[in-house]
Amino acid sequence: METGEIMNILITGANGFLGKNLIERLVKLPDVNIFHYDQGTSTLLLEKNLKECNFVFHFAAVHRPKDNEDFYRINDDFFEWILKKLEEFGNNCPVLLTSSIQATDNNDYGRSKIIAENLLKTHAQNMNSKAIIYRLNNVFGKWATPHHHSVVATFCYNINRDEPIVISNRNITMRFYYIDDVIDSFILQLNGKVTPNSDGIFRLKDEQIISITLGELSDTFYRFRNLQKIGQTPEFVNETEKRLWETYISYEK
Repeated sequence: METGEIMNILITGANGFLGKNLIERLVKLPDVNIFHYDQGTSTLLLEKNLKECNFVFHFAAVHRPKDNEDFYRINDDFFEWILKKLEEFGNNCPVLLTSSIQATDNNDYGRSKIIAENLLKTHAQNMNSKAIIYRLNNVFGKWATPHHHSVVATFCYNINRDEPIVISNRNITMRFYYIDDVIDSFILQLNGKVTPNSDGIFRLKDEQIISITLGELSDTFYRFRNLQKIGQTPEFVNETEKRLWETYISYEK
């Protein structure tokens, strides 16, 4: 895109966790026009947007469906339809797909992610376009859905409301990305300023991975709750604590 030219950006799953956080950032950028797609958006409007867009962020997916067939129906069949429409319209814009570190796991979710990755690679070859595949760790931050997206969201939501949390093993270590780091990397993709790993997959830098046990995580949030009740803000020992606090207070009732 040339400077001053409007970039039409299509976001599928626009009302979801990643979509909301990305849109919050994109609206602050000049020369950007955002096309939203989510449940309820008409197919005709989606087709029009696919014809006119200059970049696609494909976030629409299911993580915990009632029927495992939905992994393939939504994560793969719907994505394939989008790619076919781009080909039909001769639109070779970059497509960014959010995959998962579980893509190599032998389960329906992992298999659906690998299928989606391969669909995008084939599309890119057919269209001489750019396939941008991110394999993400668990991501935490504001607007994640409790009891769905991440244990952080669930802990924040429940502890804020003095509701119990369930921990099977306090010593389990979780590895997270913070939403702002993920969105930073996505924004850089608009100018092609991010380099993939040697396998062609995009990941955040190792130093951006936050490792914490479930016990440490819950203890941190209970400490936040106790300080919150007496009107105090914690003294942060590191950037991770600050990010956890900002996430925690975003779930205040």
